[in-house]
Amino acid sequence: MQRLRARLAESHQLHDLTSDPLLHAVRLERFRVSVTRSMWFFLALGLGFTTTGVHEFLAGHLTPLAALWWGAWLVEPALAGILVTLLRWEAEMLTHGLAVDAAPVVWLKRLLFGATLVTNVWSSLRPPSGRVEYGVVFLHVVVPLVVFLIAEVMPVIQHRCNAARDRVMATAAPVPTTTTAFNTPRTALKLPSHLQAVLGAKAAEVREQGRAITPADVQAAVNVPAAFAVQLADQLNAA
Repeated sequence: MQRLRARLAESHQLHDLTSDPLLHAVRLERFRVSVTRSMWFFLALGLGFTTTGVHEFLAGHLTPLAALWWGAWLVEPALAGILVTLLRWEAEMLTHGLAVDAAPVVWLKRLLFGATLVTNVWSSLRPPSGRVEYGVVFLHVVVPLVVFLIAEVMPVIQHRCNAARDRVMATAAPVPTTTTAFNTPRTALKLPSHLQAVLGAKAAEVREQGRAITPADVQAAVNVPAAFAVQLADQLNAA
């Protein structure tokens, strides 16, 4: 019976901990980060594939001796860099609950996608060897489409995860503010007898004036730090 009671108490404690809304919010945030990293990874793989199609479109008929053959490798990374920067900006804005559906943003993403799609499809339909491989054509159509859809889905993932986290946080109980510095009772200070006599005389003098004792009155009577003077003044006024 004692073992069963101990297990039951442990189960109740474990349930209270695992059902805490703050724990669910942290799990959702970690899940969002994990999914986002995976999407970035596969987006980078897709952009690596489309880079070969853009290079073949621009310099497929050239040799490495030509400057354009080397420069063509930079075209798709430049377009992809713009897309990645745009996606990072969208993700940050959505994290703060701001909409990113402005027309220039949408058109910029479509232009980047259109340039990648056209160059990849054209290079697969007009290969340098002259023979069209339909499997290659299919890949050069599908991969840019997947890259574009990833770019469109990532902001949706960010928005939904943030909304789920905010919904969980709304059910969490507010954290009480600590007022330890104001509510904790101070320990009474003790002074030597001769200092107590001097301070008592000063306190009697101030009371005869009909006012409360201030830290300045305490420091005028005895040489103590300002923090101690405040506490001594509170003790004398309370007495």
